[in-house]
Amino acid sequence: MFIVWGKKAVYRKLGYVADFCTICRRARPFLVRRIGMAGHVYYISAGEGELVGYDRTCQSCATSYPADPARYRSMAKKLAPLPELVAQTFPDFQAAWADRLALEEQVRSSPMLVPAEQRKSLLLESFLALSPKVERRFASTHLDKEVGFAVLGTIGLLVALPALTRAVAPDHAEEAVLLAMAVGIALVVWQIAVSGRRFMRRDVVPVLVKSLNPLRPRKEEMAGILAELKSHGHKMGAKLKLTDLLEGLGSTPSR
Repeated sequence: MFIVWGKKAVYRKLGYVADFCTICRRARPFLVRRIGMAGHVYYISAGEGELVGYDRTCQSCATSYPADPARYRSMAKKLAPLPELVAQTFPDFQAAWADRLALEEQVRSSPMLVPAEQRKSLLLESFLALSPKVERRFASTHLDKEVGFAVLGTIGLLVALPALTRAVAPDHAEEAVLLAMAVGIALVVWQIAVSGRRFMRRDVVPVLVKSLNPLRPRKEEMAGILAELKSHGHKMGAKLKLTDLLEGLGSTPSR
């Protein structure tokens, strides 16, 4: 008997807090969770597991960051309006983030006047915030809904085409089965092959664009950052197409 066992991450909700989101570029509500590694049998685990860290997930853009629960005065059991969360969970927010909030005000008013090195750091920060999400996605094969539809289409083709062939040309029924299999397999393989770019366009580019737009990035800046990410082994640099990003940004012209 084959037994599936090992360890997996176990997440436990701790509560809601207010903090700064680098993607949204402002204060946002966050859900804080405890992360533990627990043993499992057939993916069913017992207990919270050994503590490995905490994360906080923005309730606006769904981006996750490492968290330090000690940073907050308390955690709210329920999601509340942002001013209430700030007062309850992080009353020192304005002081703790004073420099960054001042920088974001400059970004909103005159982004092109932000010093070059600081500007590059802000742009790169947005990519790095989403890099873990991209790494997790491409660490294994994922079957999205389009791949599922392709599989269903293949099954339908395997049923319909041979049946139709037997009705009009019985002598070619076997060839019809082989043709249906070949077309179906090709369709599924094609959908799997393009699923990665589909993920980037659907789940990464819109969030990235939300963060980058206030900085009015130039084409050359985006190309340089993607090349830098790729050279350092980030899948973001290889999987994100510059054309898709520029399309999302409204094809920002180079200057």
